[in-house]
Amino acid sequence: MITIRSIYFLIFLATFTVALVGAGGYYYRRYRINQKSPYGNFESLLKKLSSVDRDNVAMIARDLIDNSGQWRVDEDDLDLDPSQIWPLIDGLRGLEALERNCAVLVDLVFYVQQWYPEALAVAEQLRLNSQEISWHVSRLQAAAKTGKLETSFADNAQRAVATYYLMTRRVLAVYEQLNVPGLAELQRAL
Repeated sequence: MITIRSIYFLIFLATFTVALVGAGGYYYRRYRINQKSPYGNFESLLKKLSSVDRDNVAMIARDLIDNSGQWRVDEDDLDLDPSQIWPLIDGLRGLEALERNCAVLVDLVFYVQQWYPEALAVAEQLRLNSQEISWHVSRLQAAAKTGKLETSFADNAQRAVATYYLMTRRVLAVYEQLNVPGLAELQRAL
């Protein structure tokens, strides 16, 4: 004979089983999606990019980089001084946004590398550039804590911005050379 306690137990057991199967299905689906594209899909990567003023980034970078993309040899020929760079890049906050974007740029090239293995060399170079920018930003953060940001800013900020600018050019070049879909969206985002 079935008692009320047995009915409650069966209801509880059925609810628990449904919840367990639902949770297992959810995590299995997430696992499959991550296996398919471990860096996320293209749209989700673009959404991770922080907004930066690309015109100001280009202006600061072109002061340190010539038209061919090479570092200028004569640094006495620079047009911008550090007091002009600070508001153009939005100070330390802007550099931290560039640092976050660097990780996204690396992920964007790794995303392409899933189908085009030749993009691996570019991805590795971007990873190294990202570490360089992180180093510059951490130096500036340490200088801000010690009150010596003005003296460190000139050396580190413009180099970080110029390196970021070169990274964006490399990512766009990879997408263009490999004819990857989404180039127009990427150009608008960068």
